[in-house]
This record gives sequence, C-alpha cells and structure tokens, in this order.
Amino acid sequence: MITGYSQKPKKFKLSVSQIILNVVICVLLFLSLYPIYMMLIKSVKTIDQEIHTGFKLTFPFYFENYSLAWQLVHSYILNTFVIAIVTTVGILFVCSAMAYGFTRYEFWGKDALFMMVLAIMMIPSILTIIPQYSMVKEFNMVNTREGVILPTIAGAVPMGMLLLRTFFNGLPQGLFEAADLDGASAIEKYFLITLPLSLPIMATLGLTSFLNSWNDLIWPQLILRKDELQTISVAMNSFTTNYYKTTHSYAVPLAGYVIVSLPLILVFSFTSKQFMAGLTSGAFKM
Repeated sequence: MITGYSQKPKKFKLSVSQIILNVVICVLLFLSLYPIYMMLIKSVKTIDQEIHTGFKLTFPFYFENYSLAWQLVHSYILNTFVIAIVTTVGILFVCSAMAYGFTRYEFWGKDALFMMVLAIMMIPSILTIIPQYSMVKEFNMVNTREGVILPTIAGAVPMGMLLLRTFFNGLPQGLFEAADLDGASAIEKYFLITLPLSLPIMATLGLTSFLNSWNDLIWPQLILRKDELQTISVAMNSFTTNYYKTTHSYAVPLAGYVIVSLPLILVFSFTSKQFMAGLTSGAFKM
C-alpha cells in the first residue's frame, strides 16, 4: 500500500543568457521610465527649486504650474483633437476601402497597382515634404486644417492598406458566399461583415494613427502659421523655448506636457484590449 509520496520542488535556475536578457530589459525599462519620472517631479517645482534641486523631490508640490500651463494649452487641445480625430477616421475609411477592394475583387493590373502603392513605403517621408508643401500651397490650403489632414491621410495609406489587406485575407470566405446568396450588396458586405470582424486590427491602426497625428510636429509647423490654428505640439515647442529663455526653467512647460499626455493615456486605456488583440492577430496572419 502506498502511504504517500512527496516530490521536492525543482529549483528554478537562470541561464547566463536569461540573466543578460533580464539586465538588458531592466536597463531599457529604466531609460524609458526615468524621463517620465523627471517630467513629473519637475512639473511640480518652483523655478528656484528646479534650478537648485532639479533631480530631487521637493516639498510642498507647486501645483500652480498646472494652472499656468492649462491657460496656454486648453485652446490648442481642441485644434489638435479635431485634426487627430478627422485624420484617424479618414485613414481608417480610405485604408479599409482600399484593402477591401484589393481583397474581394479581381481587376486588370491589380498586382501591379498593389506593388506601386507599397513602393511608396520605400520613399523616406522627409523627401516628400517639399513636394507636398508645394501641392498644398497650390491648392490654397496653407493655414487650413485640410492642409494638415489630407496629406497625412495620403501618407498613411500604404502601410495601413497593407496591414488591413493582410487581415481581410484571413476572414472566412463562407460568410461572403452566404451574403451573396442572400443578395447582399458590396457595400453591405463591407459594413456588415468586414468591418465588424476587423475591429481589433482597425483599433490598432486607429490608435497608432491618432497618436501619430497628435504628436506630429514638422508638418503642422509648416502648414499652420496662424496661432489660433496651431496644434499642441507646435504651441508647446515654441512655448518651451521662450519660457526657458526667460526663466531658465522647464517646470511650467513640463506641466503642460503632462496635461496634453492625459488624453492619449485615456484613449489607450479604452482601446488597449482591442489594440493588443489587433497586434496579436496581425502577427499570426502575417
């Protein structure tokens, strides 16, 4: 009769490669989090505290910096939000419509046209700034939101279309065949089958597009000359430079950066599940 048996727990041993990998990860994590830590502690310092104790916590926290920063950024946040939302919706619509066409239809020159679109990805975006600016100026869209939004949508088409086309190719063909038997039109299949099944990858593309548009500096700085039309990146860039020249302090600008980061954090918190699902599904389908 077996009275009992106890097995000693195995000791977990780390190999040299695992230790090196963990050290590298910790170093990279520190390099990523330390600037955020510095931004937070400097944003609650007075000018005197930042100059004399810039790298240490100081008490009491000086939250007046946030009220001063809010007076600057609140008028630019709405501009940035409008541009980012319209740009994101435009990218999702154009890329999904193109990907749907390349996936569900056969037409002459399909493969050649697809490769031509992908070839645009090989051109560094910095090289197209002057031609894009000339085109925007020719169409009298300087100092307009359209001058920022439309070229941004066009520039995001190749990568977005490739990402969505790869996902659309993996959708069950039987659903579309059943929809054809029911007499569904191409638009109905696009809106009722393709888009609902593609929410994870659409969320991934939408979130990255929103972040890129919100943080973009070079293109809005070229197009938007009027102060009332400027985005938050352009406004904060000039404000940081001017404020430091006057006070030799970054406290108020850093408080502004914290404020303008909150919408991005909120957007990611609501879409993180779909974003991660889209990344995972896209990785498997690729």
